[in-house]
Amino acid sequence: MSRKAQMFIVTMLFLVGLIFTVQQLLFQYSALDLSSPFRQNDIYLLENMKNAVNRTIKSTPDCPDFSQKMDELDSFMRSMGPKEGYALSIDYTLNCTHWNNPPPSDPPLNITMHIAGKGLDTYSRLAMYHR
Repeated sequence: MSRKAQMFIVTMLFLVGLIFTVQQLLFQYSALDLSSPFRQNDIYLLENMKNAVNRTIKSTPDCPDFSQKMDELDSFMRSMGPKEGYALSIDYTLNCTHWNNPPPSDPPLNITMHIAGKGLDTYSRLAMYHR
């Protein structure tokens, strides 16, 4: 094989390797994080908080235990907010005498949730039942 043919093959292998490397680098920058807009959406955050409280109240048999779990959930939510760039608070009133009330009777739990930050300032009020 001639010297020109050898150089041609070496050059083509180098160019293919270079193009492949550049392509892989560009793929890293063009990857989409489809969950990012939802994490910054106040409705998404409120729904997640509501679902967490709902699962907690339904899985707790006694009202005093639930009060302790709500305090833990509130401190967890408050600690997660600053990491994501927003302030999150849960203010609640718990009436254990209404613990086993079915809807539409008075609920045992009334919650006000507030999310602020990253252009968000949203309040939500919920009434939740143990049943």
